[in-house]
Amino acid sequence: MRPRDAGSRRSASTAARSSSSGDDPHRALSGLRIIGGTLKGRRLAAPPGLATRPLPDRVKQSLFDWLGQRLDGLRVVDCCAGSGSFAFEALSRGAAHVDAIEPGHVAAPVLRANAARLGNPSAVVVHALPFQAVLPRLADVDLVFADPPFAWYRDDAPLVADLLRLGAGALKADGRLVIRGERGTDLPAVPAGLVERERRTYGRSWLALLTPAAGRTGSRPRSA
Repeated sequence: MRPRDAGSRRSASTAARSSSSGDDPHRALSGLRIIGGTLKGRRLAAPPGLATRPLPDRVKQSLFDWLGQRLDGLRVVDCCAGSGSFAFEALSRGAAHVDAIEPGHVAAPVLRANAARLGNPSAVVVHALPFQAVLPRLADVDLVFADPPFAWYRDDAPLVADLLRLGAGALKADGRLVIRGERGTDLPAVPAGLVERERRTYGRSWLALLTPAAGRTGSRPRSA
């Protein structure tokens, strides 16, 4: 029997790769992984394409070196969550409750698939809604992590300002908000009641730490 030609072999190989790791978010594993805590080493899927930018391991490690390695008992929000890399890292490191906010029609199914891969932990709530619809319902949050699309800084600074304002409103009086940006971009004017305390650069990314201004008594009442 004549062997198949090289083009046929390549087509078969491409088809096999597509069927094993193509459109099914439950199977499209990436290089993302949880790097600390009880779930350390568990792998996560990443949304296809360039619309999301997963938090690199080295930046994530540096972030937890900064914030503290454990988040025991804390209430955490992962805003613009993408794959949920930060949300599940927070869970692994002891967070009591994590709200993961991701409205993207491509990213949200991957976020849900990652939750399913980890057994749909009850401490993680996935919100496939815009942050404007979710943050006003949250209160008494210890830590908000926001990783908005970098294009927002350039094309829609008021949207970043809304994210800061609504995130600040959800924080406890001693809560923290961390937001990621890209080199060459900057935060819009920080809303009243929120103060930028520090900023650190990691390669092309920067992370800014903001906290409620002194004298603020607490977050708004939590909505039902």
